[in-house]
Amino acid sequence: MPNSHSRFPSSQASRLLGRLCKHFSHKIEARWSEHEGLLRFSIGECVLQADDLALQLACTAPSAAELDELQEVIRRHLQGFAQVDDLVLQWH
Repeated sequence: MPNSHSRFPSSQASRLLGRLCKHFSHKIEARWSEHEGLLRFSIGECVLQADDLALQLACTAPSAAELDELQEVIRRHLQGFAQVDDLVLQWH
């Protein structure tokens, strides 16, 4: 299955992880603690890990198209919660 990962530098990574997971928990399966989270969408899943310096994101999806869509969903929501204009995540 296609997968990718990205890193968003932030001293507020744990707070962002919690906000993302709580937001999505109203519509999808979401589990989280202070430093780890899991979001299960119909198009794939995203594992989140927070430390003092960054939020790590690891996405997996059944197809490349669904992976692209999942990455964009995560990027858009992270942009809103981090209050960053035109957030660009480098996916590898």
